[in-house]
Amino acid sequence: MHVDLDACSAYLRGVTDQLAARSRTCGGDVAAIIDRVREANAWAHNALKAALSEQYPHIRWADSEREGERHRSPEHGGSYWVYDPIDGAYHFLQGLPLWSASLALVEQGCIVASFVYDPSLKEMFTGVHGRGAFLNGEKTAVSARTVLDAAVVSATLPSFAFDGPVATEATIKSIARVVPSVFSLRLMASSSLQLAYVAAGRLDAYWSLEGDMYDWLAGALLAREAGAAVTDTNAVELDWGAASILASAPALSEAFSLLLKEGT
Repeated sequence: MHVDLDACSAYLRGVTDQLAARSRTCGGDVAAIIDRVREANAWAHNALKAALSEQYPHIRWADSEREGERHRSPEHGGSYWVYDPIDGAYHFLQGLPLWSASLALVEQGCIVASFVYDPSLKEMFTGVHGRGAFLNGEKTAVSARTVLDAAVVSATLPSFAFDGPVATEATIKSIARVVPSVFSLRLMASSSLQLAYVAAGRLDAYWSLEGDMYDWLAGALLAREAGAAVTDTNAVELDWGAASILASAPALSEAFSLLLKEGT
């Protein structure tokens, strides 16, 4: 990997801060909401791609928004970027916090660097394969929690309108199983930011039953590099084609996985 992490962080921060400054509450119907998100995504994608492509013309760009297709294998050989300008789009549209931008560098099918930026708190999470995870330059570590009944956990609740009843009902059932066994559950927006919070020890576990590897690449590297156990919800190590994700303090991983599988 031959990229300047500080420069990449600065480019991502600059574009995302501009995006945050342009955000506004979006009225209208669903079509207007979708158009607004697509417009903002396109602007940010073009801006960051122009900056990074000038510095790293040999690194390609993935089509991170391929609709209806799970990423079951790396999209390219060699090196390529995966960029999500707005993770937590509805929060962005409503002027709420807890949305983020994420960027991951994939080389030969492996995630080698990642960046998750929260413009509300000006927090930049970075991770490098084999070198650790960091928050604004300071190394982070996963929670040392060992018992579920003291754990603070989070999940992503799918959108019924966009993800459908099956995904939504499965998550609601999993929440019903988890809530009696933990200290507290929080439902947030950005999946990459929740994974970053696991990496920083702010959350003891995070799970999602709906998503795609491209949604999780950046945050998964952060969590792994901070010492978290990162698997699918069947306790299989997270890899291309995974249909779910569970990132947790290592001591909680097995028990949490069993909890999620109860009744399935």
